[in-house]
Amino acid sequence: MTRLALIADLHFGREIEDLLPHLLVAIETARPDHIVIAGDFVQRARASQFRRARAFVDRLQAPWFSVPGNHDIPLYNILARLFWPRAAYRRHISQETEPTVQTDTATLIGIDTTDPLRVQRGRINGAQIDRVCAEIKKDDGRLAVIIAHHPFHQNLEVEKNLMRGAAGALEAWSDCGPHVILSGHLHSFLVEPFVTRKGGGQTLQVHCGSSTSTRHRGNPNDLAIIDILGSKINISRHTFDPADGFKPHSHYSYAATPSGWKLKPVL
Repeated sequence: MTRLALIADLHFGREIEDLLPHLLVAIETARPDHIVIAGDFVQRARASQFRRARAFVDRLQAPWFSVPGNHDIPLYNILARLFWPRAAYRRHISQETEPTVQTDTATLIGIDTTDPLRVQRGRINGAQIDRVCAEIKKDDGRLAVIIAHHPFHQNLEVEKNLMRGAAGALEAWSDCGPHVILSGHLHSFLVEPFVTRKGGGQTLQVHCGSSTSTRHRGNPNDLAIIDILGSKINISRHTFDPADGFKPHSHYSYAATPSGWKLKPVL
């Protein structure tokens, strides 16, 4: 089994300081094999904010895996945004913006979906799509888990524009086999399979809300604990209450079948 702790949209610069110790305790209590951070470490890509974000991740007690988000590239420094958009992220967080890690039961595939030419909207290109598809197709008993800041599907009422290339990525990956996408960006929690026209429900998506920020848009701060057991996956959402810290809120269990992901009773 592989256990992941998924957090996203930390937004240091707009973080809730009193929440941070509770989040660390919740993660340590879960004892994950890897902590997945789905982008937006900071609010405005300033060095002071990145230093605070780095101080936080240095306190994590398990290996962590991350990708950048749109807030992790400069907004107002136009030269840096155009010519060195990921320099501060690489300096303070990680040199690698698209890491890959293998565990006993999963392959974690990082995708950098930031687009310096857009303020919020992300993008994915053909080379990234092909790289992920090759990992999904590997017959090694590991589930492909894609980590990106931007979601590949969102409800119609969401005001943010869907990432460029998302529909094509989902179509291509549906032909490759079952996979899971972990993302953030929308500041709301969601677990559901996404049914493509051709491949059925081969994509199981998990959106995490904002784990530490005041920018939670009326939703509670949260994290997800994800257990991967071969073709089965269990997901537990933990939400924050100032009086009690992070506590289990809801649970989901899915199994990969030839026709797609199927919801299973939670035992």
